[in-house]
Parts: sequence; structure tokens; C-alpha cells
Amino acid sequence: MNGILNIYKPCGISSNFCLTKIKKQCGISKLGHLGTLDPLACGVLPVAVNKGTKLFDYYLNKTKTYRAVFTFGKSTQTLDSEGEVCETSNNIPSAEDIKNIIPLLENQEFQIPPNFCANSVNGVKAYKLARTGENLSLKPKKIKIYYIKLIKQISNNSFLFEIMCSSGTYIRSIARDMAKLLNTCAFMSALIRTKSGEFEIVKANFVEDLTKENVYSKLLELEDLFSSKPKICLEDCYFSKVTNGVKIKVDKLNCDFCLVYCKNTFVGIGEIKENLLSIKIKVV
Repeated sequence: MNGILNIYKPCGISSNFCLTKIKKQCGISKLGHLGTLDPLACGVLPVAVNKGTKLFDYYLNKTKTYRAVFTFGKSTQTLDSEGEVCETSNNIPSAEDIKNIIPLLENQEFQIPPNFCANSVNGVKAYKLARTGENLSLKPKKIKIYYIKLIKQISNNSFLFEIMCSSGTYIRSIARDMAKLLNTCAFMSALIRTKSGEFEIVKANFVEDLTKENVYSKLLELEDLFSSKPKICLEDCYFSKVTNGVKIKVDKLNCDFCLVYCKNTFVGIGEIKENLLSIKIKVV
């Protein structure tokens, strides 16, 4: 069976550790998460099963929604609560101060990742270089912040936000950039991902509840996951060709994502360009 599991990742463990536990408990050999969560963070972790792992590129374009706590007056090397304090300030902004500069962040098109991240610098992970004390100059990355909402002030110097952004956006960097606009410093002290693409936290499964007997009943199969997408039904005679990568001539408009059926079987996810249908993800 091929599809995606909506998993809740708790704080204190890595995304890969979640995969290892699922593999052991459920006897599944091929898994992959679609957007990692740092050990500090918790929340929605979509986990692709078997041929669902081929959806990675598709999920690169999915939006994410978070609840995050930013604490002002201190900054850490990692920009989160796990790093050593490297800067302090007595300038603590008010809620009104923060609301005034939020539009500047929402219009931001590029973001500099944190030095402690998994981005590669000349083939070496940035966080490994940062641990050695090396001064890094990471390249800005194109992102999109759809909105930042200040939910409430939860202490003298800590504020709760809801943030919807593109995949690849670092919430820690938003804390850094927000503080800079307010002439102070800050770090991300808590983070929960409430939504990733179509997957919501209220429907997420705890890893401890998954077994060999029930895991596939929790799986959202590819056919169901994309039920709203266009469907293409081919004549039976094309089954061998379409499942072996041969492009099929069809009288259809261009389409970059469609469900392909042949012999009453879901063959996979295809695309149509210049009246030629090809399979991007084969599931048979």
C-alpha cells in the first residue's frame, strides 16, 4: 500500500527517530518524512509510505502553519532554546510595537537561514561548521510568509504567534528578523506545527498507537489523497505501455497532475504536455 501517514511528532526526538519507531513497530521498510521538524518542535509530520515517498518534490511546495513563542531580550547561537545565550538586550517590545512591524516581515521574499541548520556549505552541513565556531555567511533563500498573527503576550518578554509560510521557511529566522526590526534580540522558545499541506494536527496519529495490524487503516492512500484531481481513464490496450514509461497520446488539455486509470486499476499520477500523457509516480 502506498500513501501518507499523518503523524504527531512529540518534542524531544528527531523526525528520523519517529521513522525508525514506525518501521520497527509496523514492519514497513520504506518510509520518508515530508518536511522535517527539529527535536525541539512538535506537531504534524507527514510520513510517506512505500511509493508515497515519490511525493517529496510535490510537498516541497506545500504551505505550513505553526504556533510559535518568541522570547525577547535574549538570543542564542541556535536561535532556539537549545543554544547558548550569545546576546542580551533590555529592550522588550510591546504588543503594539510588534504589530506595527509584522507587515514588513509578511512582505519578505528572501530569508537567511540560521547558522545551525542542515543546509550544505561546500558539501558540509552548516550546523557542523557552526559548532566549530566558523563564521558562516549563508545565502538568502526564497520564501513566502502568508501571514503572522500575534495571538497573545504570555509573559513580560514572550509572545505567542501563528505563522503560515512556505515550505523551507525557518521560524527561528523570523524571530531573529523580527527582533532586529525592533532593535533588540530574540529567540524561538517553543514551536508546534499545526498543519502541513492537507494534514492537520487534530487528525494526527501518535506513533505509539501504530501497529502492524492497524497502520494501513491509518494510511491515506494516494488515490484518496488526490481525489479532487482530474482523472484520466485509458483503454485496456495501453496498460503495458503506460506502466513501462511509454508516453500515450491523449485528446486532453495540458495538466501537470492527474490520476491515471487503466484496466479499472489506479496506475499512478501523471501529467499531460502537448497531448502526451506520461506517468510521474507509478503505483502498480
